[in-house]
Amino acid sequence: MLTVPLYIFLFIYLLFLCVFTILSLINLYHIVSTGTFTFVSFIMTFFTFVATVLTLYFTWHLLSGIDWQQPLTLFDGSWFQ
Repeated sequence: MLTVPLYIFLFIYLLFLCVFTILSLINLYHIVSTGTFTFVSFIMTFFTFVATVLTLYFTWHLLSGIDWQQPLTLFDGSWFQ
């Protein structure tokens, strides 16, 4: 039987959030350094920021009641009997 704890997926999600944050900071740096801080770029950056905050809030709200120590069975030989 092959099992992993659920917190492995939490670490993968954290890694995704770190990469997303780094790319967002690079995007903001690019906007400021090239002087393309127009109204359209401001609105799109604002909508992206709001969508990110809402996604993080709802993720926290939905995942707050989960027992992260619970094992997740990926493969069990008895499934084929």
